[in-house]
Amino acid sequence: MRKEVRRIRLIHFIKMLFRRYVDDEVPAYSSQMAYYFLLAFFPFSIFLITIIGYLPISDADILKPLASILPSISYHALQENVEQVVKTRNMKLLSFGFVAMLWASSSGMRAIMRGINKALCRDDRMPFWISVPLSIAFTILVTVLAVFYFLLLIFGEQIGELLVHAGMMWEYWKGWDVIRYMAAVLIMIGVFTLLFRYSPCKRIRWRNALPGAVFTTVGWLLVSFIFAFYVNQFWNPTLVYGNLGGIIALLIWLFISAQLILLGGEVNAILIFSRRDRAGKSGPRPKKQT
Repeated sequence: MRKEVRRIRLIHFIKMLFRRYVDDEVPAYSSQMAYYFLLAFFPFSIFLITIIGYLPISDADILKPLASILPSISYHALQENVEQVVKTRNMKLLSFGFVAMLWASSSGMRAIMRGINKALCRDDRMPFWISVPLSIAFTILVTVLAVFYFLLLIFGEQIGELLVHAGMMWEYWKGWDVIRYMAAVLIMIGVFTLLFRYSPCKRIRWRNALPGAVFTTVGWLLVSFIFAFYVNQFWNPTLVYGNLGGIIALLIWLFISAQLILLGGEVNAILIFSRRDRAGKSGPRPKKQT
């Protein structure tokens, strides 16, 4: 009986999520986000390579964490761009990469905030004197955490090798790998939790922001692996788009990632309003004023 009730609730939840996916124009917001994320992706790689490149690690290791989640054709396109950047590494390039990344990323972040606001409040607009500083603050925070994320994955392997040379038994190597990758996943969950907690028009509790963050993180990792496998094994975009094949595959990946972020906000909204309905409070979202 309980299994039947859970199955009915799951089906109802999926139906609500799909209805919100359509009503809240998730694909439209995701397209806008993907456009800005694509503009920010290569400047961010310039900034990342210039910063991390001064550390005593090989250039090939810097982008190694992306190899398993990006299609190989997109990864090679990014790698070629990185090789050109490494040859001309200087502070002017660092400044350009940071400014360009900050502008494009903050624009994409405002699109995320509008999508999350529409999920919770119907009104997708915030006053610009609030949305602009908040989007820039989130962009800087995400940038710092992304650098830390890459450093954790890159230096985590080197730290593990040092521990093995220092006497750590080899069978514990896999355990160390699990720890560093779990730490990276927890960083992602923390970033999305902060985003869902502070970007909506109304503040929500931490426990209400966490389910969407977990959904987005797990969904993004799974879909990224599946999409990379599909492109690598079954679809060659260069046959249709030529030299732009890698960029097109990257754009599709960013579009999928953007949808998963907004769906995380929709998951939070469904759970919040369901709790309010069960508690007898006003559940529906406030209507958009005209």
